Amino acid sequence: MPKITLSARERELISLLAQGHTDVSAAEILNISPRSVTNILRSLMDRLGVENRFQLGLALGFLRKAHVPAPTLEKEI
Repeated sequence: MPKITLSARERELISLLAQGHTDVSAAEILNISPRSVTNILRSLMDRLGVENRFQLGLALGFLRKAHVPAPTLEKEI
């Protein structure tokens, strides 16, 4: 697995997606287009040599580049 350094924008995007945001909602928060989200993710996939977003998530987790939010505990009523 190659060593990579993520830009601030890449870290922000990965964090939002890990929190459950869609490409569109993450783009709105970051004030970029949804196409830019796609391009950032494609660039990361190319740099890591993975073929899809699932593999990207695994690779980033393995490299400890993605912060995975803690699960929320919801009480049933």
